[in-house]
Amino acid sequence: MLVSGSDDFYAEQLFVSITSLRRNSPGAAVSVLTDTLTHESLPSRGKMGARLLDAPDKWIVVPLDASLTKEHRSRILKTGMRQYVEGDFLFIDTDTLIVRPLDGIDAIPHELAFCLDHHCLLEDNPEFKCHRDECRQLGKDLSRNDFYFNSGVILSRDSAPVRAFFAQWQKNYLQGRSKGIKTDQQSLAQTLGSVSMPVGQLDGIWNCQLPYGVKYMGGAIVFHYFFTYAKEPHSYLFLLNDPSVLSRIRNSEELPSDVAAVIQDFFKGFPDVTLLIGKRDLDFRNTRRYKDLRRRYVPGKFSFLEFLLKVRARLPFSAKR
Repeated sequence: MLVSGSDDFYAEQLFVSITSLRRNSPGAAVSVLTDTLTHESLPSRGKMGARLLDAPDKWIVVPLDASLTKEHRSRILKTGMRQYVEGDFLFIDTDTLIVRPLDGIDAIPHELAFCLDHHCLLEDNPEFKCHRDECRQLGKDLSRNDFYFNSGVILSRDSAPVRAFFAQWQKNYLQGRSKGIKTDQQSLAQTLGSVSMPVGQLDGIWNCQLPYGVKYMGGAIVFHYFFTYAKEPHSYLFLLNDPSVLSRIRNSEELPSDVAAVIQDFFKGFPDVTLLIGKRDLDFRNTRRYKDLRRRYVPGKFSFLEFLLKVRARLPFSAKR
């Protein structure tokens, strides 16, 4: 699904994702759901734009109010996709690489299925408090042992119960938006808690989420690198997190060599030096104090905090009580 403009790189992400799919699952039929404004703008999106028009097997173009924000149009299409797409489908976000064949999805028995967000129950989810507070605004009280699904990959059969589910999801999203909740996973959790149809859980290999899905990377089928994950240039965890790389894709006749290499082997998209951290350090990383320090840290420049710590270490007193 694509809702995009010249001030973002969703179209470039989609082009890379489809290119990786064609390479690793050539038998798959690819449809792109989009709105009229986005579709009409693609020819003017650099050298890549025209090539993207020929990349999928089918474009499904929906006329939406052009005065709505891109984010709002995107969520309208996402929560309403079941009414626009005929037949069974596997929905995949644009910020993904398909690294193995998708054939096995047909053998999964569920009518509707998702992967866990961050590959864990809410009790271990680093964003639990945020999810809980936002869902409470929608009337859904999450507990720490609830399943909270990521909407980046969705297996959807074409059945009456699934169509009803999507209709309710869109209704809940629109109601939540009126309360200031602009993303779709909170309304997804609300919908999951109000329907009687069974919803399946996909193995983490179907939506291997960076940076939390390390144990699924070895067998990953869909690698979800989360373009919005890194906020600062020196903290990009994956090649395609970098807007300058996506800008090169927009203006190139062919995919840049480093991007082509990542499509062949997604591990080549990681920096030469990458550190894994465990649960305890992850908890600290999500504290307000750490985030404040991280914002202030500039590599290679004098750090007053480091200076104070060195002075403290040399002071002639003991911290023991």
